[in-house]
Amino acid sequence: MFGWYNHDTLTRYNSTSIDCQFIAIIPITYLIHFIFEGCFLPPLAVMIALYCYIFLKIRSGRAVMSAETSTYKQKEHQLATSLVLVLALFIVCWLPLHMIQSITYYNQSIHVPPIALYFGILLSHANSMVNPVVYAFKIPKIKREYGKIWRRVIGQQQQADTNSSRTPASNTTDSHDG
Repeated sequence: MFGWYNHDTLTRYNSTSIDCQFIAIIPITYLIHFIFEGCFLPPLAVMIALYCYIFLKIRSGRAVMSAETSTYKQKEHQLATSLVLVLALFIVCWLPLHMIQSITYYNQSIHVPPIALYFGILLSHANSMVNPVVYAFKIPKIKREYGKIWRRVIGQQQQADTNSSRTPASNTTDSHDG
């Protein structure tokens, strides 16, 4: 999109034999300069600043809260804590890959084992899997909705199991009658 593409990938492979690997497709300059330094670090700094501001506001508001607002403030604090957990997991999942790429790019004398790179890639993808789980356990409304979905899925599975267990039995009784 911004002129970062891997010239080697285009000239090395023809259209029928492309080695589709993370490092072969995405140039390291793009990962470092655009993704890490442009799309990861600035939003991360803004999010951290905003969360610090939110926690300071919540903490300063606790001293002057009345009995009616106590429950509301407690819910706000729980929500903010959940969001900080999501942010922390985001950092834990994405930072290793970006650090490995940065080390590889800025200090080429250090050799990072490929297994470390692939572990970083796996962690970055795992972030998408972890967020719904965190939301399910930390935010009561979402937890209730997940419960409804699971009950519906389990109910349908039990109904399918019941129907499948009846089907062979009815076929065997029909064959004995005739």
